[in-house]
Amino acid sequence: MKTAKEYSETAKREVNVDVDALLAAINEISESEVRRIEDDPNHVRVNDRDYHTWRELAEAFELDIHDFSVSEVNR
Repeated sequence: MKTAKEYSETAKREVNVDVDALLAAINEISESEVRRIEDDPNHVRVNDRDYHTWRELAEAFELDIHDFSVSEVNR
């Protein structure tokens, strides 16, 4: 499981995001390939659009980043 830290405005702290679970959900929703950009580990491309943060990616697909926090995944 790959994780990344993302700042949460609602919780006012950093949360650990299960990146693999987030990307799997995006892949299923978009029905297209999610591609990571080699130079930046937080940069992905979906449907020829670039996303530079995990929060930006989740919001673009109307997902709540908190649903992919490590504490939520392990419940």
